[in-house]
Amino acid sequence: MKLLLGGVPLGCDNIGDEAIVGCAVDLLRQLVPGAEITVCTRDREGTAARLRVAVAPLYGFGEDPDLHGFAELVRRHDAYIWFGATGLSDYPEAATDLLRAARRAGVPSIVWGVGMNSELNPAFYRVRGRRRRILELLSTVLFTDLTAAYERRLRRRTRRHIRRELSACKLVVLRDEPSLREVRACGVAGAVVGADTAILQNSAAAPPLPEVSGVARIGFCISEQSAVSDLDGVVKLWNELLEPPERRIVLIPMNPVTDKSLMLQLASRAAHPDRVECLDRTDPADVQACAAQCRVLVSSRLHLLILGANAGTPGIGIERGSKITNWLAEFGDTPAGTVGSCDFSGIARRVDAVLSRPDAEVRAEVRQVTAARRRRLEAASEMLRRTLLECAKADTI
Repeated sequence: MKLLLGGVPLGCDNIGDEAIVGCAVDLLRQLVPGAEITVCTRDREGTAARLRVAVAPLYGFGEDPDLHGFAELVRRHDAYIWFGATGLSDYPEAATDLLRAARRAGVPSIVWGVGMNSELNPAFYRVRGRRRRILELLSTVLFTDLTAAYERRLRRRTRRHIRRELSACKLVVLRDEPSLREVRACGVAGAVVGADTAILQNSAAAPPLPEVSGVARIGFCISEQSAVSDLDGVVKLWNELLEPPERRIVLIPMNPVTDKSLMLQLASRAAHPDRVECLDRTDPADVQACAAQCRVLVSSRLHLLILGANAGTPGIGIERGSKITNWLAEFGDTPAGTVGSCDFSGIARRVDAVLSRPDAEVRAEVRQVTAARRRRLEAASEMLRRTLLECAKADTI
């Protein structure tokens, strides 16, 4: 059986996305032994070597090839699996364009393990530039907000596209209940909840940081994309957290280029830069092993919290959308503010609270929630196996 995987911009320096695709490939090999898997990615050489899969160009994103080539590619496969992260709200037009192309090519499609925020990506649904100026000028003449009306129209159109394309899929599995509600609000029936496939990520055998007795490590990822607006506040927070001499800050960039650059700049301003460490590895297994070496994680990127939870490390989230809110809800927790209004004092209190408790006790609580997510994913995986079997049978008729 030939399977084509695509969805989010893979091969673009996002460790969370690479964790998802790696775990998805491993899962598909378990469900469909002998399957021939092709992954659409911008890093074709690296992906082929790391995952031992066939590779194809990334389609549907900016400078990447157009959909004509994708239609030719998808026709050579038995099923198209669109997956990854929060793609239904981050890249909704790319999602529906790719699913439409597969449908028109007569290839069954599956949406697997994706999330959907309560808000569609503002980068695509807020009018800017000359068009905004014109709409604002007309609004003053007509005494009505044409800018808001135009943006609502764009969102309604995209949600119609989501309803049409997801309703035509063989299987739609969302990663959490809030995402399911958003998809149902678009008019899609029959979707189910699974989990983010990255919860299947394994840790590297060897810890990437040196083991130091008596040290309490606090992991951080401050994303450069939609960065925390008060970066001075981040530095002040680090200085406060590092007042006890046994503590260390560990920078864990989920984008090894942009996140790393931003956090190293901040670290150079810290009062104790000698007690700030930075992970320089990009394999998701190494990142998860590093997260395991921390007592607590603070992140504005969801997938560091996911990898940390796999290792039992509790996470404190800084929201930029609703995906971190959705993730933390199952722990009975809420984010420490947003990237635009971060609750630094709240983060400090939460870190102190975690460090005051026995590590084994805290990790046991985290693993209890993760185990429930794994059970959901197992049930959804059986649905995926049966759906792929139906696709394979249909191809032989």
